[in-house]
Amino acid sequence: MIHFPKTAYPKNWLYPVADETNSPLKNMRFYLFHLPANQTSSFVFEQGETAFVLLSGQARAWIGGTLLGETGYRENVFKERASCFYFPPHVPFTVEAIHDTEWAIFEAFTSKTGQPRFISKEEVQAKEVGKENFTRIVYTIIGPEFPAQTLMVGETLNRPGCWSSFPPHRHQKNRPPEEYALEEVYHYRFHPQHGFGVQCLYLESKEIEDAYLIKDGDTFVIPGGYHPVVAAPGYALYYCWALAGENRVLKPFEDPPHRWVGE
Repeated sequence: MIHFPKTAYPKNWLYPVADETNSPLKNMRFYLFHLPANQTSSFVFEQGETAFVLLSGQARAWIGGTLLGETGYRENVFKERASCFYFPPHVPFTVEAIHDTEWAIFEAFTSKTGQPRFISKEEVQAKEVGKENFTRIVYTIIGPEFPAQTLMVGETLNRPGCWSSFPPHRHQKNRPPEEYALEEVYHYRFHPQHGFGVQCLYLESKEIEDAYLIKDGDTFVIPGGYHPVVAAPGYALYYCWALAGENRVLKPFEDPPHRWVGE
């Protein structure tokens, strides 16, 4: 399965949305997490590095008795930029909700260690890319320069009626320096919330040529292939994305027949 419709998940619980047991993912897992105000939850991830991306609310993270960082308040994904906590494997930590919080959590498999980090919203890089009806704002939270092992994370905001991941691109094959194989996950939100969009996925071989209706709270796993996405007119589209793989190079390979559109 690659398309995961919105699911009601329990409060104060880590909800596994997509992993190696229910999707083609081999390098990472995706969770949603809700932590009510004034509550804490402790974790230790043994198999991989993790990124806790704050979707809404305000929180702190602690390692032992040491404060790693405190986020600002984020009303929703269409307003303030994200804050993020990064944890290498085998590090026990605690998350404390100052206000009611919701999180997108990506776990990427690695045995290598590193340093926990707090990434404030001021550190998140923003860039408007594309043109005409495929302009969008890309927010890079954990980019290639960040000292992670396999993981890259960010957010994209489409204006109503606009496309992104366009010209269509993929991260499917290891063919340096033109292309690098990376798994990818998209998690969507819409404003207004009852909006929708369309996620496409196709292969050069034409074995897959599919389009999926996506709604607020859905998740999509991209093991390979070209994957453009479009928001319906009147509805802004947001998605939180993560890439994971051996080569942390953010260089999408554009579908050659459509490359001219971007040029």
